[in-house]
Amino acid sequence: MWLLIVHSFILFLLVLVYAFRFRKLEAHLEKNILVQIQEATKDWKSTPNLVLLASFVLFLLYPLTLGFSFFLRTDANVLVVIVWIIWAYNWSKYSFFRE
Repeated sequence: MWLLIVHSFILFLLVLVYAFRFRKLEAHLEKNILVQIQEATKDWKSTPNLVLLASFVLFLLYPLTLGFSFFLRTDANVLVVIVWIIWAYNWSKYSFFRE
């Protein structure tokens, strides 16, 4: 349960830092977040892009952390992993491989 709280706090903190600190530095604010994530992979060494990618990775891992917080000692952890694989695949597909 503590891992879920820490994970949620760090995700919330990174999203707030990106939204209120680094998003003002972006030249094109009209871009949606998926386009910004795709462009952040090209220049991932800059601090705003690194914060954006770290928060996206934490977002992708959130269902896994949530599921394992409640279902680690049961047989439902297999379902948690399957749901997480579908979650991560779909978000990655629409974030990195859009056209």
